[in-house]
Amino acid sequence: MRYYLDTNILIFSLFGSGKSDLSSDTLDILADYSTVKLTSTVCIHELIHLCQIGKITIGKKKLLVNSDSILDIVRDFDVSIVTVTERHLEKMTILPFHGDHRDPNDRLIIAQAISDRIPLISSDGNFSDYTKDGLEFIYNER
Repeated sequence: MRYYLDTNILIFSLFGSGKSDLSSDTLDILADYSTVKLTSTVCIHELIHLCQIGKITIGKKKLLVNSDSILDIVRDFDVSIVTVTERHLEKMTILPFHGDHRDPNDRLIIAQAISDRIPLISSDGNFSDYTKDGLEFIYNER
């Protein structure tokens, strides 16, 4: 089965201990040989930016990750990067706002997952509000 990985899941998977940052359900999904791991170009953009400004931390330890190695690291983890298309942008334009959740990157990632009908794994509980809009959401409860 195919799954979109949100930026926080990428960070925990690529740089984290895994045991405390990823739930057992998420670990099971990622370890399943039949899982096809996908992420949005939006997540890669966020990941590169976080590396460039030194914001990748695991616990209290700041990791120094060279941003020009991010694409190789993601590929080594066997994650395919899916480009945002016009269809995804069209979905974002009609996606309602929920509560105080206004992050444009999150909303585009959500619109992409809804448009592609692919479950999205994230630690962001705000995403659950979008299930009524068609998002198949898997919450990584830490």
